[in-house]
Amino acid sequence: MAENFAFLLPVVLTLFGVAFFIVARFGNRAALFWAGGYLCAALGFLAPLLQAVAPVPMVAMTADAAFLSAFLFYSHGLTTHFDAPRHLVLRLGIAATAYGVIAYAVFVAQSLRVELFVSDIACSLLLATALLSSWRRSATWVDRALLGAVVFVMLETTVRTIVFFVMAGSLAMDAFIGSPYAFVMQVTATIGALLLALTALASVALRIVERYRKASEEDPLTGLLNRRGFEQLLGANGHAGKNEAAIVVADIDWFKSINDRFGHAAGDEAIREVADLLRALAWPGVAVARFGGEEFIAYLPNCRLQDAHMLANTVRLALSERDLGRIGIDRSITASFGVAVTAAGDHTIHDAISRADRLLYLAKSNGRNRVVSSPADVPQQAGPKLFVIRDEASGPGRAS
Repeated sequence: MAENFAFLLPVVLTLFGVAFFIVARFGNRAALFWAGGYLCAALGFLAPLLQAVAPVPMVAMTADAAFLSAFLFYSHGLTTHFDAPRHLVLRLGIAATAYGVIAYAVFVAQSLRVELFVSDIACSLLLATALLSSWRRSATWVDRALLGAVVFVMLETTVRTIVFFVMAGSLAMDAFIGSPYAFVMQVTATIGALLLALTALASVALRIVERYRKASEEDPLTGLLNRRGFEQLLGANGHAGKNEAAIVVADIDWFKSINDRFGHAAGDEAIREVADLLRALAWPGVAVARFGGEEFIAYLPNCRLQDAHMLANTVRLALSERDLGRIGIDRSITASFGVAVTAAGDHTIHDAISRADRLLYLAKSNGRNRVVSSPADVPQQAGPKLFVIRDEASGPGRAS
């Protein structure tokens, strides 16, 4: 049985190391450190095979170096995964100090008890430093399961080490491989390795899925939602008007001339400027998206028409007064806005979006650099239409 575990554990650890390397190819840096940790641990459990060609003290030092390296990688993978403080100097200091004491225990004191005690306690401390840095950063149940697995490995290693230190007596180094402690160590290490690897793989995989989901729903230029992300946010069927919500659509004025005169790089910067202003809208639950080109849309839940109109005008004024010399544009840029709110008869939020689009067209066709809003029941029939237009550029409301 002991021989089976001695063979099985390095194989299991190597397979997990390869699995993490494969996952790392999808752009997850933490997976690289987990892979390094599992491969180092596999080498540590394979070290006893060196007894055929190397003296026992050298085998012990090789195994301890591999295990300390493995736990350094584990701890670094944990802090990288949670984007927590690394404390790399501290962890390197723990590993280096422990290895120095281990060398004394192996070559001078020739004490297996001290060697294993120092090695295992140091491994637990390496995990503990990473755990303390990462503890408050778990966001999902998988993350919490990963931290729980880390706690299990720490406790298992610490308790087993203390029990061995008390009960081992004067067990010689060359007799360790066939000892009951070695068998127990392999069994519990296998359980801990499985728990840690499975939870780490699940947590890393979910991060990768979330990153790709976010990339599919986010505009890469501005960091705002894209059209797909906006639709996902509002729901497949849109907003039915149960609660009053406002829609603000915006379009940068004369954007083609900005690109032609100042270049596409400056045009991109102009788009980012508008995005930043819209992102800063002070309204609870606001969602802002770039619908392509120079067009933007903002969804403001539980917002009245006059409040949305005021917010849009605040953005309009801030943009027109912005100094853009730092991005290579030597004149002010402006934008036009259409504002509408949901109505009781709306089937989805797209009804309000359509009204806001028509009002944006009115703003563009009536001089630009203005905010145009109207009641939710804008007449849709053909023929002459009456719109109530609030036009900051030309004075009080007027009929046109």
